[in-house]
Amino acid sequence: MLRCDPSAVDGRRVMPISKSRQSPFDTRNERGADRLLQIEAVYDKVPVGLCYLNRNGTFVTINDQLSRMLGVASERAVGQQVEDIVPDHAHLLRDSLKAALAGAPIPDQEIRRAEETFMVSAASVTNDLGETTGISVAYTNISNVKRIAHKLQETEQRTTYALESAGQWIWDLNIATMRVWRSPQYRILLGLDPNGADSESVAWDIVHPDDKARAIQAFEDAVSGRTPYFEAVYRVPRGNGGHAWILSRGKIVEYGPDGAPLRLLATSVDISMQKQIEEQLSTTVQLRLELEQKLLEANRKLKNQSERDHLTNLPNRRKFNHLLKREFVRATENADSLAILMIDIDHFKAYNDFYGHLAGDKCLVQVGRALNKVIKQSGGSIARFGGEEFAALLSGVTAEQASTTAMQMLGTVTAMQLEHSGSPTGVISVSIGMAVFGDENREAITGPDDVLNCADSALYQSKRNGRGRLSVWGDFAK
Repeated sequence: MLRCDPSAVDGRRVMPISKSRQSPFDTRNERGADRLLQIEAVYDKVPVGLCYLNRNGTFVTINDQLSRMLGVASERAVGQQVEDIVPDHAHLLRDSLKAALAGAPIPDQEIRRAEETFMVSAASVTNDLGETTGISVAYTNISNVKRIAHKLQETEQRTTYALESAGQWIWDLNIATMRVWRSPQYRILLGLDPNGADSESVAWDIVHPDDKARAIQAFEDAVSGRTPYFEAVYRVPRGNGGHAWILSRGKIVEYGPDGAPLRLLATSVDISMQKQIEEQLSTTVQLRLELEQKLLEANRKLKNQSERDHLTNLPNRRKFNHLLKREFVRATENADSLAILMIDIDHFKAYNDFYGHLAGDKCLVQVGRALNKVIKQSGGSIARFGGEEFAALLSGVTAEQASTTAMQMLGTVTAMQLEHSGSPTGVISVSIGMAVFGDENREAITGPDDVLNCADSALYQSKRNGRGRLSVWGDFAK
């Protein structure tokens, strides 16, 4: 599996991540690389040809299956435009890319290369901000399916021709004696000795024992008038061993003076090839369903990964915003309360500068775990909002209850006693800003972003007042 620079995954170069407080836009390079690695992990596990094209129509990654399908080395394809690698159908990929960028449906296309037929399916790929960064393209070899379908059509044509000509056998059943006469083609088509036994024998004597009851039932239905025609599928022995699948159709052609049926005239044709093709087609359909299930599972895993912060394993900002919108609607409809806590690690830039980024990452993980443990006990949820900042959400709580949880967070982080020489306190601490959406401000706050902005303002008030403390929106914004 080869890919180009992940910093160009969406077609644009991305600046390195800042050491100071970051927004989701500042971490696009890191998350873009993570997303690309996730895509590649899926690409390597599926038995179809897959590639990822960025917004400019450049191959960013291509799996080994597609390299073999296209007959081009991965290292040659990656970084090249589609016109340079697949000039015969580059316009189809360009059209798919245009549709993805326009937010339009992307239809499947069939292409023919050499003696093979491929189904080309594309889907848009978005980053954490919902921006389309390119398309993921799947090449499925449907040559066998096309060939099987073609063979099935040929078999049906041959069957029709046989029923209309002498290339089949005809049999005539005397209902009174239950003796049947078969035309000479019967022995030829089944590989029997043309000069063998007399062509007249007891009815149903050649039918496989497991199929005999079904054939006799079809005969009785036709004789009694329950069905207008006789039709049955059954097996008969071949001259060289094994069995042939036979389709027989016929009707009553003679009645006695009392109206009783006397003769059944029917034709039989070998449909063994058709049966084999049906079984192959059924197997192909089953394999396709299994593949689709695997792809759906892979998509579910990708979606879950796209909503998690790769470092702390907490929900990311995208997931938090989704939860906030949902809970704000619930609180509005039910006249309930909603508290937002914005939490920032104090003097974190100084910590990174003094101890290094690896220690900074470890610190983020430890603080995230401590905050998550507190918020879970209160029935809330927390996410890494960006950089050294976390955001917590508590539904259906009073301001006093939310403040208690916030103070527990302050105490828990301080109690960890994580050394921080760049902090006046000598240990890691956090500042918290809190905003509560409730009856007292329900008319003033019109959306979830208002609550978030209020909590963010309260956070900066905590920083201005010396850090390591809780500030509540409303206590100072009056």
